[in-house]
Amino acid sequence: MSTVERPMPPLNADERTTLESWLDFHRTTLAMKCEGLDDEQAAVASVPPSGFTLTGLVQHMA
Repeated sequence: MSTVERPMPPLNADERTTLESWLDFHRTTLAMKCEGLDDEQAAVASVPPSGFTLTGLVQHMA
């Protein structure tokens, strides 16, 4: 179970609030997926044949 809390974005808000809330939601989701993994585990492609890894996604988000 994750120790990261992921707040649900508001469904009826102005455009900026909606955008920022969904970005926070997806950032938190990524943190939850990476929680507890070591560097080697995060560098493994989880859905072959894609070479995309959690490490790659973190680098992209940065």
